[in-house]
Amino acid sequence: MTMWTSLDPAAVAVDPGGRATARLRVRNTGDTVEEYRLSVVGAPAGWARVEPDTLRLYPGSEGTAEISFAPPRSPDALAGPAAYGIRVEPREHPGVRDVLEGQVTVAPFTEVRAELLPATLVGRFGARASVAVDNVGNTTLTASLTLRDETNRLTYEMAPNAVQVAPGRAAFAKLRIRPQRVRWTGGTEHHRLTVAVRRSGDDTALDLVGTYEQRPVVPRWLLVVGSAAVAASVACVMLWLSFQPKVTTAAGEMQTGSGAQPVPQGAEAPLPPAPASAPPVAPPGASAPAGDGSGGGDGGAGGDASQVGGGPPVPPPAPKTAPKAAADAPTGPVWDMGYKPDAIVTYAQYRLATLGNECALKDGWTAAVIDKATQTSLACYQRHVMADQKSSRQLTATDKKYGTLGRATLTSMWAQGLRPEDVKSGANSFKVRMLAASLWWANQSSISDVDLDRDRGYANQGIAYFKDPGKGVPMKADAGLTSAIRQYQQNVGLSPTGVADSKTLNWLVGGAVKDPGKTGR
Repeated sequence: MTMWTSLDPAAVAVDPGGRATARLRVRNTGDTVEEYRLSVVGAPAGWARVEPDTLRLYPGSEGTAEISFAPPRSPDALAGPAAYGIRVEPREHPGVRDVLEGQVTVAPFTEVRAELLPATLVGRFGARASVAVDNVGNTTLTASLTLRDETNRLTYEMAPNAVQVAPGRAAFAKLRIRPQRVRWTGGTEHHRLTVAVRRSGDDTALDLVGTYEQRPVVPRWLLVVGSAAVAASVACVMLWLSFQPKVTTAAGEMQTGSGAQPVPQGAEAPLPPAPASAPPVAPPGASAPAGDGSGGGDGGAGGDASQVGGGPPVPPPAPKTAPKAAADAPTGPVWDMGYKPDAIVTYAQYRLATLGNECALKDGWTAAVIDKATQTSLACYQRHVMADQKSSRQLTATDKKYGTLGRATLTSMWAQGLRPEDVKSGANSFKVRMLAASLWWANQSSISDVDLDRDRGYANQGIAYFKDPGKGVPMKADAGLTSAIRQYQQNVGLSPTGVADSKTLNWLVGGAVKDPGKTGR
């Protein structure tokens, strides 16, 4: 044996986001100069470090190193005791290496995020929604779900009405709402509702505010059109009944012919003037003449008008309906030609259709599936991102190849056009929701069916936004979003500030994700 080692203390406790230390002592009991390499092994290795990591000792001398534990305030550091080891490897005598065992106990903390998807429900006889509960703490969460409405005119079903969520995971409950009284005519009635998410053992509830728009069974426009049609029918009948054609017989003409006065030659009544000629029609592509009120020119504006940083997106034409998929067709991610239809693909198609550049998806695409037009537009987009973004980590390394849709490309699409001032702490807009969706794709490298339900919820909100920007449901940049930003920065090797600065947003647009190369399924 050429060394003596000691770890003091062998067991430490630390709070998430805090720091604790232990001291390692190493003595060279050999007769030659030895260099000892030190490293941390075990579950805490991701958030523990030893300084210095190398000790060079003369015979009989002793050195010390400090082991520091700094677990993040995230589900990555689970609550409770965790065993670890300090490996001490002599360079000259590797066969006598030693591992000192210790224990670090992480204190528990709870943090819950929840969301009503969608926040605005619309229907005549009822509506359906989902409640997403995210556990961003480091202990298992049990929460109950209840609904209340201010007018007490709604009935609801929540299934399940209580969820148990592991750290770092999400659970979903299905919500169905029915009005107690059906509106047959009139305008839309708005019901304000609140879903309370209450953690077990905590009297404080997290309230999710939403609105149910109850529309009449017979729309007002249909009454107007029906009334106009009835009035027109009645008018036609009255005109028909009041019309009396004048019949002139040959006998009558003979009786009046002798008294008729002849019209002299050349004295006919003058013809009415010719109608004014219509303005000439400009040939296709020609600009209107100055002064005609048309403004002249093509009026085109460069750049991507659909970018979030610019004006609202221009709704694209309605796509074709996807054919029924084969029973054995695969599901994404990644999504490729021949896969089952998915709302996530539809979101990407709307994003591509509103790009406003040479990569824009052309008219005639088929919703929810990767068709030839979508594949071509996707490949063009991916090549542009990989060429323009220095932070790009090769989208195709995670999404297999050009023209397929995976979590790296979706991370990039959701982050397109975002600026730091749009998503700063306290901001409340749809752009914050776009950042949250981008981070959700970037931070998940193992995707379950429950995760895909959450992803589809974001996709449906994105589709609604591109169809009508006024329907973009805002989201507030809170502590939960800051935690997601910090987690992303740690995953891709950026400084974990928790702030979505320009560099972080550029890395998102570049498709930098956790565990690049893993498709997620």
